[in-house]
Amino acid sequence: MLHEVYAKSPTITRADHQRGRFYTILDRVTGESVRYPSVTTILGAIAKPQLIAWSARVEREAVSAAAADLYADIAPGPQLPQAMYALALEQRLGKTKAHIKELAKASEIGSAAHSKIEWMLKRQLGQRVGPEPMGSDAVEWSVMAFQDWAREVALRPQFIEQVVYSRDHAYAGTLDLVATLDAQALLARLERQGAVDATLADWLRARDSVTACVDFKTGRSIYPEAFLQSCAYTRALGEMGHGRVDGGLIVRLPKLLADPGFEVAVVPPARELFPVFVAVKQLWEWQYAEEKTYRAKRTAVAETLTLKAHGKR
Repeated sequence: MLHEVYAKSPTITRADHQRGRFYTILDRVTGESVRYPSVTTILGAIAKPQLIAWSARVEREAVSAAAADLYADIAPGPQLPQAMYALALEQRLGKTKAHIKELAKASEIGSAAHSKIEWMLKRQLGQRVGPEPMGSDAVEWSVMAFQDWAREVALRPQFIEQVVYSRDHAYAGTLDLVATLDAQALLARLERQGAVDATLADWLRARDSVTACVDFKTGRSIYPEAFLQSCAYTRALGEMGHGRVDGGLIVRLPKLLADPGFEVAVVPPARELFPVFVAVKQLWEWQYAEEKTYRAKRTAVAETLTLKAHGKR
């Protein structure tokens, strides 16, 4: 029976491209193949003012530091012409922008923390796992915060790193975790963080446990697009027939010793958020089509110039 179910399940592959991450879903029975953008790729269409301001600050600090270091290195000698100084500064800065380096470093910490948490949860379920992933102090700090919270809410994992997709809305993604939690312990955690919506509090008090789609974020803040991401995963999970969950939770894990402790945020109801996600997807589709047209025009111009350079028309 299990073999029959597996034989009918689709084959799913994931690939990262210059324009984002895409999932290809192959139906084993019909042979039909579809390609869906990932939820995170879609959400990339949202402007992030806080990221722009941070990027500008990081670049300014990097240029100032490099200029000061270069000045200190050449000060004893003759003064360089302005053009030569600018060239030397550009070479010292390198081709990769400072904020890109910082983002890559943060991404590495987040990915490593996710990998170790995944390893721990799979081992808890009795699944076969390889050697325990090891990470930096920042990674271990995030993992320890997760362990504290998991014990606090008596977390029981159900799905880990589960690929989900929506045929109705043509998107896919990999959710971090679906788990069952102690409702009273979750309420106590939320109340320690601040005021809890009265309706939500009453609902949690009336239950022994809740099942939630849990998404981990490493950093200092939880940004609004994280709620849209969780909502999209929850909707796809239900559409695939994996069962209904009570809602979504965003768990922010610290990645630096100076960061505040972990934080738990409840995702607003899907009926409120999912139309927003659909609108963002429409924006992404427009941007994707416009960029595709632009690239095609550039390719055509380049080919024309090449032909002219070889004396052809």
